Amino acid sequence: MLGVENLTVRYGAQPALEDASVRFVPGTFSAIIGPNGAGKSTLLKTLVGLTTPTTGEVVFTDGGSVQDDVAYVPQQQTLDWAFPVTVWDVAMMGRTGRVGWLRWPGRADREQVAEALRQTGVYDLRGRHIGALSGGQRQRVLLARMLARDARVLLLDEPLTGVDAGTQEQLMALLRAQAGEGRAVVMVTHDLEQARRWCDHLVLVNRRIIADGTPEEVYTPRNIEATFSSSHLGHTHAEA
Repeated sequence: MLGVENLTVRYGAQPALEDASVRFVPGTFSAIIGPNGAGKSTLLKTLVGLTTPTTGEVVFTDGGSVQDDVAYVPQQQTLDWAFPVTVWDVAMMGRTGRVGWLRWPGRADREQVAEALRQTGVYDLRGRHIGALSGGQRQRVLLARMLARDARVLLLDEPLTGVDAGTQEQLMALLRAQAGEGRAVVMVTHDLEQARRWCDHLVLVNRRIIADGTPEEVYTPRNIEATFSSSHLGHTHAEA
């Protein structure tokens, strides 16, 4: 189980996220939903250790650690797509934590990467430079890198941005399958309707956790208004 307890993150004097407590459990596909500037990416970055909490803490139970058990897919626009590496190279980066920096990947690592590329539909592109790929292909490569890591927790920041509708459906099915295999899958998204269809756990955020529960519990007019309005009404659980 990965989560946060009483988490507050500030950038200078500006609060990005306040007094947030939420947990993500194995076998669950979760979506973190909210408007721009609501703290969604901040929550994800804090979970993966890229942002330091002002107060509160990240909790990882069951003997796990972020370093060993979490795979993270950032937003595409934060990456340098001109870097001279191939699709295979990017996917193999997912094995770095398992192999170590000064060791060559072995046969099992290569097989893991090949399978990840097949699962995401880009195995035939493995020798292509990443700068030559379309937006949808790039997203598939990032997912392959994540799968190659073979982590227990998968964190994805806006994985559907710049991806066509057909590819979105395929990627969501892939992530749903990963949760079905017992992983905790957590996705930041703006698309509330798609999250309702595919996810079994929704977290509505507007600088605070507005609601946290199943789609049936969370998706109410009051919660939606609180999430996407300019006022931040605080934390509720499954309001009717």
